[in-house]
Amino acid sequence: MHELNLIFPGLNTCRILVGNGILRNCATYVGESAASQSAIIITDSNVGHVYAESLLRRLEEAGIIANIITIPAGENNKNLKTVTEIYGQLARLYADRGTTIIGLGGGVVGDTAGFVASTYLRGLPLVHIPTSLLAQVDSSIGGKTGVNFEGLKNQVGTFYHAALVISDTVTLSTLPPNEFTNGVAEIIKSAVIADSELFTLLEASIDRLHPGKADLLDEAVFRTVKIKGQSVSGDEKDTSLRQLLNFGHTIGHGIETASGLSVRHGEAIAAGMIAAARISRKMNLLSSNDFLRIRSLISRAGLPLKIGGIDPEDVIQAIKHDKKIKNGKMNFVLITEPGNSLLSREVTLEMIKMSILEEDA
Repeated sequence: MHELNLIFPGLNTCRILVGNGILRNCATYVGESAASQSAIIITDSNVGHVYAESLLRRLEEAGIIANIITIPAGENNKNLKTVTEIYGQLARLYADRGTTIIGLGGGVVGDTAGFVASTYLRGLPLVHIPTSLLAQVDSSIGGKTGVNFEGLKNQVGTFYHAALVISDTVTLSTLPPNEFTNGVAEIIKSAVIADSELFTLLEASIDRLHPGKADLLDEAVFRTVKIKGQSVSGDEKDTSLRQLLNFGHTIGHGIETASGLSVRHGEAIAAGMIAAARISRKMNLLSSNDFLRIRSLISRAGLPLKIGGIDPEDVIQAIKHDKKIKNGKMNFVLITEPGNSLLSREVTLEMIKMSILEEDA
């Protein structure tokens, strides 16, 4: 098992565990980190029937009174209506400030559960048990919670850290292949911005990165978690270097919004990374050879290089709502080589539009 402990201002700590089969000890970990006598599991209709009852049983065997709240699965249900319905169930269950909220599921569950925990009774203890690769390497770490609002992704949210994150890579074996690939995009992103060794490892082994290769998968997940954890602990509120984690996301989130959230996050981020790499090459920061290495790795992972059927102008309009825009300018992440990145305020919306339209030779 791999372990990482993050410390934030105000002495808030987040313990992150990554390993194969560690969910069997979840009650012990929850007891150590949250120290609650009661817990409410928030899960969805996809994950709940697989893991929620066994988690409930383990918690109760450890003396923790537990209940389950199940929400409808899907990005379209990550909204204030769902949050309000959860508030009602929490009230009926008499949740108090000693009740731990456990988010059991993928990114939609984690984002929603985190937002609920941060706002109900002005804050309840939070534990994430992410069951998708995307959630394990990205959304469960860093304290960003949020729901979609009027078609805009994560427009309403808070910063609120989980006390504990339990990432059991065994849960990834139940993912559909396209959902697993969805998370690989974030692993590639982390390698491109900050870890040349991980990038080289992925170049050599991307075809073998799947739940059947536990050691390789655990290493890739944990190295990605470390990159995000180190970035977040040094820039909790996303004002400077943490924004390097947004490589591919400015354009990717624009693609997601322009598609009506019908394009998967990892697919949109992959296309966004390619477009951002094109801009890096155009600005003479990234060599053509390194651009091709990044492009090849994304393609070999089974991710798209471009998303068809979306008007680039709609993407630009969506980007104008980006939370990272300040005084009309955005911090845009560019690449100098695999493993090294920087923030630039020189990238214009027109440059972004041209990078989306461009076809590689």
